[in-house]
Amino acid sequence: MTQVDEALVEIQEKLDALAPQLEGLRDFERLNLIPEAHEIIRQAIGDYERRQQRLVGARSYLTELVDDGHPELPVRQIDRAAYADLLEQLTTIQAALAQFTAERAATLRTSAGAAEPKR
Repeated sequence: MTQVDEALVEIQEKLDALAPQLEGLRDFERLNLIPEAHEIIRQAIGDYERRQQRLVGARSYLTELVDDGHPELPVRQIDRAAYADLLEQLTTIQAALAQFTAERAATLRTSAGAAEPKR
């Protein structure tokens, strides 16, 4: 199971847990509450709906990713002429790269400082 598959399971678990909580908040909203309590419930409903929408969106994107073959990207088959051209380009790039070398690292003269006691 990939991490994407695990994320899909986790998202579904969160959505399943949110559903009754959101339903209960909506039940509270229909009660005859004092204005302050009613506003708190409305804000909570907004928070839960926003989270639910984001989880549904994330599930959708991850499902599309899996449907696209994640985690693999297929090796592309190309015709012989195109493959030969790529090999020729590789040969010339390697020939050019052989004309360069990396600079040597400067000598590092490091020394350890005095030991510090653990606290």
